[in-house]
Amino acid sequence: MGIKRINLLHISVLVVSILIILSACSPSRVSVEEFNKEHGINPTATPEEVQETEDMAEGEPDTEVSDVEEAPVVADVTGAVPEDVPVFDDAYRLIAGSSGKNVVYQVDTTIEEVVAFYQEELPNFAWEMAGPPDNQVATIATMLRENAAGDRLAINMQRNELGGFVRVTVTISRAD
Repeated sequence: MGIKRINLLHISVLVVSILIILSACSPSRVSVEEFNKEHGINPTATPEEVQETEDMAEGEPDTEVSDVEEAPVVADVTGAVPEDVPVFDDAYRLIAGSSGKNVVYQVDTTIEEVVAFYQEELPNFAWEMAGPPDNQVATIATMLRENAAGDRLAINMQRNELGGFVRVTVTISRAD
């Protein structure tokens, strides 16, 4: 019985020693506040302060941030939005795939408004309910539609609470 206690004691001391060594050798964790301070990040900065900081870093003169924010951004449009796919008014960062099978954009509104828009507009473009009913859970929504030609339309939406926008992804599967 005495030998078992000694072995158990040795094993316990060995395990504790290993844990102490591992904790001493592991990289230290840095809090978000420490990281932000170390890298000069101000999470409460206004867009104007961020632009001013970027301009100073690049040696450029100050620019008016409101001019940049008011203009919708259309980037990387390699194809045209298909005629049978409605796009929410005031959409920006619009990307249409060259194959005409994908459309992605952002819009500054609620996910409920985007869902209501598509529920109202899709029948006007000959898209009818297909598969499961429209589904919305918190900040994510999905819709499936089909037309008389057998084409299928999947619309996925996700609200970005931090950015205050909804990202809409439309995928079209043509029957032909």
